[in-house]
Amino acid sequence: MWETKLLSAVPESQVFTRQALYNLFKESKKDLSYNSVGWIIDEGLKANMLFKVGADSYSRNKENRSTYMPHYSDFSRELLSKLEERFPELEYTVFETLLLNEFVNHMYSQNVVVLQVEKELCQFIFDFLNDLFPGKILFNPSSEDLGRYKSDNCIVLENRISEAPFEKEHPHYITLEKLLVDCVSDKAIKELIPSSEINNIFENAKLLYKSDLTKIRRYAKRRNAWTKIEVLIGQGN
Repeated sequence: MWETKLLSAVPESQVFTRQALYNLFKESKKDLSYNSVGWIIDEGLKANMLFKVGADSYSRNKENRSTYMPHYSDFSRELLSKLEERFPELEYTVFETLLLNEFVNHMYSQNVVVLQVEKELCQFIFDFLNDLFPGKILFNPSSEDLGRYKSDNCIVLENRISEAPFEKEHPHYITLEKLLVDCVSDKAIKELIPSSEINNIFENAKLLYKSDLTKIRRYAKRRNAWTKIEVLIGQGN
């Protein structure tokens, strides 16, 4: 079909916006309307002839997907700054619900931050943060307490699981591999996500970003979640 020929002519080494694809397609099909490009893109995605590799970014090459980098809110950046200044050697990871908005259908407006810290230092960090953000800290809350007391920009403090994947350049930022596993295994994080959105998170993460399956498997097994994760990854294929 004519759309297959158009897609086959897209260079595999490049990344294209929708406008750039339109300009490319017009060279071969002069009467093509801009509105038709969306349909061609959808057909290409279904046929695995095209891959979404970012916001309004498409490629014939699946490996052109972006490397995930969390874009934290101003509140979380302030939290990271204060922790890095006061505890430069502390091991911890920051997650916030707003990070999920690029993956889910129903976006979050209320932000909840989950701070995972070395178990031995949790009480000490709780006291430090409670002075900075009074009334905003929940320490290892139960599901009931989390539902009852969570508020915008509240901080859920919990124990950090060892052997979690991290990046050397940004050791306190959550990696995509850790985010995916924690969505189904972390006590607090999974309570903040409707079960109907889990498949969307995995499918959209796979479309948009590169991920390391070895890291996912290792960490998921550490959290006794590999059986669930394996099924979700399979659904995203």
